[in-house]
Amino acid sequence: MKALFAGLIVALMSAPALAGWGAIAYNSQSATWGEAHGHNCYADAVNAAMSACGAGCNLINWEQNSCIALADGPGVWGESHGYGDSSSATQAAENACGAGCSWRVWSCN
Repeated sequence: MKALFAGLIVALMSAPALAGWGAIAYNSQSATWGEAHGHNCYADAVNAAMSACGAGCNLINWEQNSCIALADGPGVWGESHGYGDSSSATQAAENACGAGCSWRVWSCN
């Protein structure tokens, strides 16, 4: 029994960490966005979001094991971070953006 328990502990300790990084990039001129989630590190998440967004984009936010969101409207945008679920994150982003805004994208891990 001790050997089984010790083997289980070793297996759990050597298991890879869950991927928990995400990011959102945004181009306010063209209203294009890119999102990434499920990455193993910050740099991978940011690179994926920036690549998905394209030229002229800026990093809006990143997250690790939480939720972020982006909302935009005519000439304005807002973001949220640190939420436990996508609906709370999207609502907060809409509130940060103001009247006439709608959420565009969210990322949760």
